[in-house]
Amino acid sequence: MISVAGWLNPTRIIGLTACTFALALCVFAWAGGHGTARQRRLAAVIGVLEAALLLDMALNGRWLLHDLLENESMTRNLYAQRADPQLAALGLLGVAAMAAVGLVLWHFRNRTGAALAGGGVVLSLTCWCVEVVSLHTVDRVLYREIYGVKPVCLVWIACSLITGAGILWDMREGNAQARPARGLAETLPASPTDS
Repeated sequence: MISVAGWLNPTRIIGLTACTFALALCVFAWAGGHGTARQRRLAAVIGVLEAALLLDMALNGRWLLHDLLENESMTRNLYAQRADPQLAALGLLGVAAMAAVGLVLWHFRNRTGAALAGGGVVLSLTCWCVEVVSLHTVDRVLYREIYGVKPVCLVWIACSLITGAGILWDMREGNAQARPARGLAETLPASPTDS
């Protein structure tokens, strides 16, 4: 049995806080009724992804998947040859991440905040995949403890801040665009017979 102190270490606290921060901003943008339907839908989709990342952080899902893959490779006597497939997987992951960021930037080319939020989520999911692949060289950098905290926390924080700032920016852009339209509607008469 794992104690709460063992489960709730500084690295996990930072990860849970980062995911909760991004999720809370998505819920605020979605449930607060701010912005257009497209903006609220984006906040809902990113919120679901952030909730999944939060759940994964709480349950250590990426490491359970990593252990499952590792055990399967040991069963098939492939564990010793894992470095080349891991490098290939990381290379494909890098190409997929760049393509996904490019697609997000193209799709949201007129919505800077949405592009920022989408890019933050792509980076979060890419980090998750890198952790599952778990190449030893990468792990030595991400998981070397420095004063009780692992550098991977900086990645989680950066992704969370990018996502949260993007959602808020997108919401603010939507509110700014809606204000002039509302002001114009209020100054025009409701029908030609009212004048």
